[in-house]
Amino acid sequence: MMMRANRSSFLRLAGMAGAAALMGACASPEPTLHTLSLRAAAPAPEAARIQRAFRLSGVRVPERLDKPQIVLRTSDSQVQELEQQRWAAPFGSELRDALSAGLADALAAVDVGGATAPAGVPLYRISTDVQRFDARPAQDVSALVTWRVSRDAAAPDSALTCQATLTEPAGREVDAVVTATQGVVRQWSQRIAESVRSLEAPGKGLPAWCR
Repeated sequence: MMMRANRSSFLRLAGMAGAAALMGACASPEPTLHTLSLRAAAPAPEAARIQRAFRLSGVRVPERLDKPQIVLRTSDSQVQELEQQRWAAPFGSELRDALSAGLADALAAVDVGGATAPAGVPLYRISTDVQRFDARPAQDVSALVTWRVSRDAAAPDSALTCQATLTEPAGREVDAVVTATQGVVRQWSQRIAESVRSLEAPGKGLPAWCR
């Protein structure tokens, strides 16, 4: 009888182990996470590090895109969400972080968020909006973006509103689409930086994409 009980216990344990193995085999693999943030460059010397400060609000994006899943444009009327290929954060947050880093680098500036700006440097407020964004594998990544830059100064020429269409060629693989999206963000940060510099030198005229 004891042998029969031991055999029954062994069979139960074997069944539980088999069920656990089956559940593990059926479980979805962990998604691959991507980020738009590039590796940080080596810090500049302290004396040259901060020439400006800015406050960048959250990047507004279409609701269908503001999620962790990477969304691809597959035709004129269809998009595809990739459950196993995701951003490390919702797309709007990824854009904001990458744009902030790009602006800090391009302008020798610091994003102060809600903190007080360092003494002796100009402070700019920047709001951004993605009106359209399409990632087409083996074609390109394109975005219609708008932004507003204002300086903390009571002057009539202390604000600009700008709009641009940005495009980067993209390969077929998801990694290539991510790289192209990083290129679009890099273009955007450079355009915003030019807008900031035009506020500092109004006599030189405005960039073609601003008013």
